[in-house]
Amino acid sequence: MEAEQSQASKRGVLRAYGLVILIELAVVALLWALHVSATVLIAIPVLVLIAASFDRQLTGPAEYIQITPSAFEQRIRDRYRSECTQLANSGFSPLFFYGEATPLFRLLLIYPAFLFLIMALNREVVAIHNGSRIAFGFPVLISNDGTTYAHPMQLGIKLHTLFQDGTILLTKSFSGKSKYGPTVILQRITGVNTNVLWSEHQKRVQALQTAGKQVNRQVSFETFARISSEA
Repeated sequence: MEAEQSQASKRGVLRAYGLVILIELAVVALLWALHVSATVLIAIPVLVLIAASFDRQLTGPAEYIQITPSAFEQRIRDRYRSECTQLANSGFSPLFFYGEATPLFRLLLIYPAFLFLIMALNREVVAIHNGSRIAFGFPVLISNDGTTYAHPMQLGIKLHTLFQDGTILLTKSFSGKSKYGPTVILQRITGVNTNVLWSEHQKRVQALQTAGKQVNRQVSFETFARISSEA
């Protein structure tokens, strides 16, 4: 099962890249059929790549919402059942479900619409929140020692530990974003199962504690939302 999860994470990353390429090719093919100039055809993928480097500015900050029992929650539970089972076997317990919500009007912008389409096609769980926001939902679990939040998603798993001085240790099982704020310590470990990922995260936590840092054990949705907005 652990090996299957690692392979599933790899497939998720490859699927996301594949969807990006296929959609770009489809758009270019459509414009080619409409006899759009070669300059425009070349400009489209270039502009998408440039826009990707400004994704946070274009999509805007996400609003973190705690999801109450609902059909949306059940869909999240069903989608991430396997990942949550693996985390439970590694010593994590379910904490809550949450959504990252963005105003619907941002879908009128080309890059955010493109990004959200990729996420939806890549089997992220999505719903309309309060009639004005598009929300992608995820489960959050907490380690039995109360030190670490686990956040499974389509591409893999993120582990977050907050220290009392504001430092955040982020360990994730997939590639992608590598630039975070000055308070974030990033540890990226790909191609491993959940037990190994958790073990390596614990080793880094212990090393930071030995260096004098103390873990912030305040467990709440508000604390997680603050951590996730930074890492």
